[in-house]
Amino acid sequence: MENGPDNGEVARIFARIAAVMEIQGENAFKIRAYRNAVDTLNHLDEPVTLMARENRLDTIPGFGDAIQAKTRDIIATGTTALYERLRDKVPAGVVDMLELPGLGAKTVKQLWETLQIDSVDALETAARAGRLTGIPGIGEKTVVKILEAIERGRRFANRVRIDEAIGIAAGLAGNLANDGGISVIEIAGAVRRREDSVNELDIVAVSESPEEAISRFAALPQAASVLSQSATESSITLHSGLKAHLTVAEPASFISAFAWKTGSASHWTELQNQAAKLGLDLTGKGLVRGGSLIPLETEEQLYSELGLPWITPELRQGNGEIAAALAGKLPNLITLSDIRGDVHAHTTASDGTASIAEMAKAARAFGYEYMAITDHSQSLAIAGGLSPDRLREHIRAIRDAQESAGIRIYAGSEVDIRADGSLDYDDELLKQLDIVIASAHMHNKQDRDTQTKRVIRAIENPYVDLVAHPTARLINRRDPFDIDIEAMISAAVRTGTALEINAAPERLDLSAEHARLAKDMGARIMIDTDAHSIANYQLMPYGINVARRAWLSASDVLNTLPVAEFEAWLFREKS
Repeated sequence: MENGPDNGEVARIFARIAAVMEIQGENAFKIRAYRNAVDTLNHLDEPVTLMARENRLDTIPGFGDAIQAKTRDIIATGTTALYERLRDKVPAGVVDMLELPGLGAKTVKQLWETLQIDSVDALETAARAGRLTGIPGIGEKTVVKILEAIERGRRFANRVRIDEAIGIAAGLAGNLANDGGISVIEIAGAVRRREDSVNELDIVAVSESPEEAISRFAALPQAASVLSQSATESSITLHSGLKAHLTVAEPASFISAFAWKTGSASHWTELQNQAAKLGLDLTGKGLVRGGSLIPLETEEQLYSELGLPWITPELRQGNGEIAAALAGKLPNLITLSDIRGDVHAHTTASDGTASIAEMAKAARAFGYEYMAITDHSQSLAIAGGLSPDRLREHIRAIRDAQESAGIRIYAGSEVDIRADGSLDYDDELLKQLDIVIASAHMHNKQDRDTQTKRVIRAIENPYVDLVAHPTARLINRRDPFDIDIEAMISAAVRTGTALEINAAPERLDLSAEHARLAKDMGARIMIDTDAHSIANYQLMPYGINVARRAWLSASDVLNTLPVAEFEAWLFREKS
């Protein structure tokens, strides 16, 4: 492949290998190695093709010799021998079934081999016909969950999380830029706005040969089909189902085209209305006054010509940002450098991959003043939750690690909220912790009233400091649970309990909408990575993106405080 696949393409091949291996019951260690490689590729901050060319694959965490060799094969040929051996052993539709929540590899294999169900569509037909209930482990409730999962899957079809979208867009732009003729190329659209997930990619470029750039775009290895094409624009569908659009602008039109393709439709309409009020005409080809194009060198100049300060892409949603800009009331948005600590992290004591000392060292390397170890509580057995005795030992180990850590470490726990709203440990044990994070991992199918009362009861526990991923959503996989969000926020305000923006790209919970509501209602907010590995500390920018889309300033976020002020809040009187 002349330019090589992007990180997402390599990750998809490894994901398919892992899925087929899992269905075939192969070695769990090998399966985990490929799944870890997928996760690493999806969060890699530079093209894996470039790292391969520079012989730096061995610097990627978790990339052993076997993964490196297969990565080079995929970059060179678009495939690898193992993938070719495995790809036809299990139908693609069977692999798709494995993505449905609640269906493990053994069940999927049994459905395929026993009932010849080889696709999600066939699974739905069988479920509605009552053919699944004879399979061991599948009862009527499971059938309902399967049908719900299929419906969700279709609703989220052809959408990708923002972390994946960034990599895919960068791969497309990089492949185009590598062939010359393009003097400027930028990623716009929902990716630049840092939406939680996207179903379309927008790229804007300047080229000395627009038609050639358009033709190359349509011929990229990631392209499955061409949707439309003109002399200056092209739309394609990628093999993943994602749509991608390229706009090739004249040099004098680039700034306007970049702004046009960045903001939401309503933001752009408001900009055009503002231009009209000033006697100007704004289109994707430029800003016109009296029939003459105004030369624009930067987006800042474009906004200035419209009587506005520059509006950061995250705010270009059509949610009042133009009015705020005109009134001089745009917020001074939080940045990554404002964060002074990350207080949600896991170690090998539960389901993390690093020790207390290793996680503390990593947090210190990020320049943090403080961090917390918050392994899971006993009810979450699947994640190695700690029994009360193990937690007491763990607290002692955290205290011991403090002596040589070089960073303030808080002993904490991510404590499960039980079905009735009580917590997974009694108050006497919670008192021994520096920070208590309440989380709802189970019982999330309760009705709205029960769920709301359950979470509020947990918030009202005087030892709870923070509610993690408050609506339990998983991007493109699971909807938020049914809860009265305003009632939950009100309870948090009343008790002084903080609410989390979980920066893990699969969560991003609170959402920007809910985080803005929490800010407006006066709630305390924290941004944490929920780190399960050293590499996970790199996820903080995704949480910052959510906070910026929520109009949050540094003063709205507790873990921007220096350690002394943070501890004044953390060690407040609890009774």
